Amino acid sequence: MSRPFLVMFTGLLLALNAFSCDITLPAFWSMEKSLGAPIEHVQAVIPVFLFCSAIGQLVFGPASDAYGRKPVILTGVACYIAGALIAAAADTLTVALYGRALQGFGSACGAVIARALLRDVHSGPELARTMAFASSVIALGPIIAPLVGYGLVVIGEWRGVFVGMAIYGAGLATMTLMRLQETNKSPDRGAIAPVRLANAIGRVFANRQSRYFVLLSGINSFAILSYVTNAPRLYKSAFGIEGLAFTALFATTGAGIIAGQYINARLISRLGVMAATRSSALVLAATAITIALLSHLGVISLLMFAALMLIYNAAFLVVMSNAVSLVIDPHREIAGVASSTIGFVSQLASSLLVFATLPLFHGRLLPWSLGMVVVTVIVAAAIMAYRPRTEH
Repeated sequence: MSRPFLVMFTGLLLALNAFSCDITLPAFWSMEKSLGAPIEHVQAVIPVFLFCSAIGQLVFGPASDAYGRKPVILTGVACYIAGALIAAAADTLTVALYGRALQGFGSACGAVIARALLRDVHSGPELARTMAFASSVIALGPIIAPLVGYGLVVIGEWRGVFVGMAIYGAGLATMTLMRLQETNKSPDRGAIAPVRLANAIGRVFANRQSRYFVLLSGINSFAILSYVTNAPRLYKSAFGIEGLAFTALFATTGAGIIAGQYINARLISRLGVMAATRSSALVLAATAITIALLSHLGVISLLMFAALMLIYNAAFLVVMSNAVSLVIDPHREIAGVASSTIGFVSQLASSLLVFATLPLFHGRLLPWSLGMVVVTVIVAAAIMAYRPRTEH
């Protein structure tokens, strides 16, 4: 199995969550009209998906340590496809959310096993560099997914979006069957025993570096999930745009992910993982502060906001990608559990925070940007304060 294929395949797995969230954004208004549900309830298709994905990561990570990466990917993708088809056939928002929940649960196999696959074959700075390249494929979410979603809405209204996700899942299953080689050479059936699993999670939290960045990941993930969930309403309320115009601008902001991860790989080689992470955390906080200030002064334009969000997206992905590497690097023999631990904490915390803040932001730019200032300043301060030391 070649390194380019591994990077591409793990990138597609890592992109599964982002793709599955961003592709739904152009469908919000269609779902509101078709299902007769308030837009605030329609927005729940994103946090419901990610909440169930968080739960799934506790299952698929340890299962991949016990049974191997390949069969667990296939099981998860099967759940993802079934959930997408249930949502596509729904006649109420409630049924669509049930399908979305199953889809989210299945999607958990993507990120958690992608990270474990990379840890199976890399470690140290090489793991961080490879993770950065694989994470650049996540740009497929914010760049391609909204455009694909808009096209599918034009063709088949909101139901076409869920059919499109089922096709994405089928493509992943085909690649897994035909090209992926098993990287877990010593599957351990005892890894899913409750006592062993508890001990493995305890080992992750016992490691100072892993514990620190697991706990930080939840609030950091909220910084981007809140933007994705609120984006259709932010662009409409602040700038009066929706439809294709919104889709194109949202996709444009995702281009920052590619540039950011490319720069990240170079920074890691020259300065190290922590220096790259610190600098990006400062950029993330500075960007949020700039957006809030311009919004408060009433001088922010649509192009200004899009340009700043491009930088924001790039900085976020650098911080998150490096945080994941720092969590799982010390745990090669329990890479699946370590990967599932950060995935569970980050997605559970961020999805709950999104649910809690939807009534506070109401899709308005100034309240949202002030919230992001608080979040990103906390993240930057925590990363700047962290000092690595040798674990004993």
